[in-house]
This record gives sequence, C-alpha cells and structure tokens, in this order.
Amino acid sequence: MTDFIRNHLSTLKQSSVSTKRAIKKVGRGKVNKSRLPSPSDFYRQFNITLKGGCGWQMVKCPFHDDNHASMGVNHEHGGYKCHACGASGDAIGFYMQWHNASFIDACRALQLIEEA
Repeated sequence: MTDFIRNHLSTLKQSSVSTKRAIKKVGRGKVNKSRLPSPSDFYRQFNITLKGGCGWQMVKCPFHDDNHASMGVNHEHGGYKCHACGASGDAIGFYMQWHNASFIDACRALQLIEEA
C-alpha cells in the first residue's frame, strides 16, 4: 500500500510540473499614483471646484443630497471625507464610488497601471 501511494504521489508531482510549464505567466502591472492629476484638476472633472492652495476645503458631497458643504477634500493628497454620509478615500476611491467601478477598472480608466 505504501508503494502505491508513493508512486501515485510522484505521478501527480510530475504531472503538476509539466502543467506549470504549460501555463504562461501573465505579468501584472503596477499602479503608479503619481500619474494622477493634481487634486484640483481631478475633482474639477466631477464639477467640484477646490479653491485655495493647501489643507482641507469643505465642498458639497456628490454622494448624497447635500444642502451645505459637508465633504472635506485635501488639496495636497486628494483624499476626501464626508462628515454627513461617511464617504471617504483617495482619488481612486472617489472614482470607484462615482462610477461604481472596481479598483482595477478605476485604475485602468485613470491610466495608472504601468506594464511590468
């Protein structure tokens, strides 16, 4: 019985090695966030105007019916946080939430993926 198991395991091992050789490895790209436009240019695409030059600015949140400015957007790194509905993240997260897209789809649309 032991010899049978050893032979079977060695057969499985050999077949998995040949299968691994047959599989072509697809290279994954890397996300390069430095390709993002400046936060003021990025949010302008969504009709959100950032005034001033540094720190956080309060704007109306596009993710809920907002009568007053409840979302803070950072001029330096592009992060956002709505104090009313709780939406938060970075520029990629904003794009994902706005378009209901996955991370990969958002990175492709924003042209952030560099081929390896």
